[in-house]
Amino acid sequence: MKKKLTIKEIAELSGVGKSTVSRFFNNGYVSENVRGKIEKIIAENNYEPNVFARGIKAKNNRFIGVIVPCLDSTITSTILMKLDNKLRELGYVPLIINTNHSVSLEISNLENLSRLNVEGIILIATEITKKHREFVNRSRVPVLFIGQICEETYSIVNDEEEAGKLMGEYISKCGHKDILYVSVDEKDILVGSVRKDAVLNEFFKNGIKVDIIMSNFTLETTEHLVFDYLKNRKPTCIVCATDNMAFGAIKALNRLDIKIPEEISVVGFGGYKISELISPPLTTIKFFNSLTGELAAESIVKLLNKEVIPKVQKIDFEFLKRKSVKMLNS
Repeated sequence: MKKKLTIKEIAELSGVGKSTVSRFFNNGYVSENVRGKIEKIIAENNYEPNVFARGIKAKNNRFIGVIVPCLDSTITSTILMKLDNKLRELGYVPLIINTNHSVSLEISNLENLSRLNVEGIILIATEITKKHREFVNRSRVPVLFIGQICEETYSIVNDEEEAGKLMGEYISKCGHKDILYVSVDEKDILVGSVRKDAVLNEFFKNGIKVDIIMSNFTLETTEHLVFDYLKNRKPTCIVCATDNMAFGAIKALNRLDIKIPEEISVVGFGGYKISELISPPLTTIKFFNSLTGELAAESIVKLLNKEVIPKVQKIDFEFLKRKSVKMLNS
């Protein structure tokens, strides 16, 4: 079997430059004499060009790059499915790249998609760094962030302030005075800072005592941290930054035979479907993630069509009052 030639090797064998071979493959102008040389080398070596790479680098290729932090998240998969469907409905093809929560991989893939000349880029972000901003400032295509606000471009986010405020008000009105808040790193500005501060501000206004422990988004880590915390302290309510973390807290409580909500109440954020199936059903904030995916697809296409859209679009939510919270002042 003959070794597959590279464009550089075709250029050398044809006696022309690499740029000339690239123009040939992208239907640019090449003289008949040069075209004959290139076609002769291709025929002799049974060369098959990378049609995908040629197509994606072409102008108006209809590809939209989509970068996601993971593929096993309930929120990410919900957004992604709606985003994918809506983009295809609008005549575009998503190129989905998973970074496994690696910020450096996220940055490199932004650069890779730029080199491939995609029409636009959508990033489901967990944090915004200087390198993100630098990329946006020099990008030749529209960039849309989901989940974080990047002031240099367009963003779609949950209404974290109002959601956190509502949760804080509810727990306060239920009479809880001793609370554990399980947070995530403040590098995730909206969840680790804005959401947390909105909840805690309501507690502080009502003179409520709050302990804070830092976890990550995983059930396992949260279970371990809450289990250790409960060996020495027993709050009346545990407020978790996400439903998944609330599930970890519930596992820790079950291991210690602590009844929910009779002894300790638990709440979360996210509104995952499984949150209503556990016992007791979890009180939580449901964000409309399907709407986020649909809005992201519509927004990037509007940007491509030079239409005006808001720099920041906020997604509404629904408060799901269930049975994981005990009323202490009834």
